[in-house]
Amino acid sequence: MNKLQNYLVYESALAGVLLVFILAWTDCGGTGSTTSMQNTPPPSTGPVTTSLTDPPTCGAPTGQFKNVWVTITRVRANISSDAGPDDSGWVDLVDLRSNPKQVDLLSLASTACLLNVLGSTSGLPPGNYQQIRIYLLSNSPDSGAATPSTNNCGSNGFNCVVLSGGTAQTLQLSSEAQTGIKIPPGQIAGGGINLQAGQSADIQIDFSACDSIIRQGNGQYRLKPTLHAGEVALNTNSISGRVVDGSTTPPTPIANAIVLLEQPDPANSNLDRVTRAASTSSDGTFFFCPLPSGDYDVVVSATVVSSLGVTTTYNATVTLKVPLGTALGDIPLVPEPTLAGTTTTPSSPATISGQITTAASGATPTVADISLTALQPLGGGNPLIVTVPVFAGSIFTVETSASPSSGSCPTGTDCENYTLFVPASNPAVGTFSASPPTAYSAPASGSTLYWVNAQAFVPMSASSNPGSPDCTPPSLPAAFDSTTQLTVVAGATTTQNFTFAGCQ
Repeated sequence: MNKLQNYLVYESALAGVLLVFILAWTDCGGTGSTTSMQNTPPPSTGPVTTSLTDPPTCGAPTGQFKNVWVTITRVRANISSDAGPDDSGWVDLVDLRSNPKQVDLLSLASTACLLNVLGSTSGLPPGNYQQIRIYLLSNSPDSGAATPSTNNCGSNGFNCVVLSGGTAQTLQLSSEAQTGIKIPPGQIAGGGINLQAGQSADIQIDFSACDSIIRQGNGQYRLKPTLHAGEVALNTNSISGRVVDGSTTPPTPIANAIVLLEQPDPANSNLDRVTRAASTSSDGTFFFCPLPSGDYDVVVSATVVSSLGVTTTYNATVTLKVPLGTALGDIPLVPEPTLAGTTTTPSSPATISGQITTAASGATPTVADISLTALQPLGGGNPLIVTVPVFAGSIFTVETSASPSSGSCPTGTDCENYTLFVPASNPAVGTFSASPPTAYSAPASGSTLYWVNAQAFVPMSASSNPGSPDCTPPSLPAAFDSTTQLTVVAGATTTQNFTFAGCQ
């Protein structure tokens, strides 16, 4: 879904990504008597194996989390898009209620998008499955409820984040234990999973962990799930590549670079929104699957700390119009110049920070979830605007409160502070070529321009409309033009505050 396009590092984005589930439906077929319809068993798919994957962008060393542990109890599906959690028609893809499985969402996903096999169940009736729900174990389960044999969260419940320094904190849940995390048709590629008798299919559910963790003003972390699903066909609906330092010979792979897949905002064709996020592995490679139809713009950036402790910041590189089924090859990043012009001097990112305030009608303080993204234009005139990765230490998803993490709120508001560390140069840009390599333009000279986009959402813990857009308007600034642009400089801080009114 496209509600929160938040990335830590700058990330993923836990992503993803990405939490992603591959449901491998292997056909065993059904056999039965042919003497009468009454004696013929109903058609069925074969056994269903449910697996989990997530290409993380918020993992250490570049991100703030060492682990993100969640405990899964059940995965279910329904052919009705409107079915409530207690309605009929649900079938179990995997039932772990007697033996819940705890998994680390920041474990590195393989190039096959597979992380962890949760279990398998028998075949299920054919149909167009419109909805999937994933259930997590409560942090305070009922007496007698089964729990994992080894709990990596210790005294912090059964779902937790472990910060890069090693401190564990409970990952607060809203309704994930009672009603499950819903993936409706809008988040399923093709609008649903259409399974026929005798059909085999691999289904992947992206639980973009890094984009799903909200930092609250009290220092706690809360889960606000961002999920997608689709059928896997690695040769036709995946995108892969390798990120390298384009200034070295031969090109040096860049580990932990941030890779964003983007498509136009439905309300603004000149504005790219992130649909998937991942970080590169130790050899600089990345792999996305499965992906809905259409072309994608791929935006990549990175910061690298050398063995001598020197930080190199890279500008963003944008590859436009990348089709599905593409192996991009090498995507070069250009290191930003250092202030002193030497290889032993750090090249610093730019910083954008500020305070966000939220209030209901009548200047009454009220809480809201806020997602922040950094945007850069490609060209002048009426440019394409892309979302740019933000680097480690960025705070881009917050919950406003009466007691912010620092400072105080203006009268009549709740508030919270944010910080984005961003490339201090303009992007390098190239349009995908089916005859590689793709040619990239050098980063444009002159001022480095940004917009910061803040989007407000009703908290998942709210009694009504959780996760829906909040405030009037729910997105700021109202227009992306020269009057709302920011100019950033390496090593310096630019301030941008946001005031939301009319919030729920």
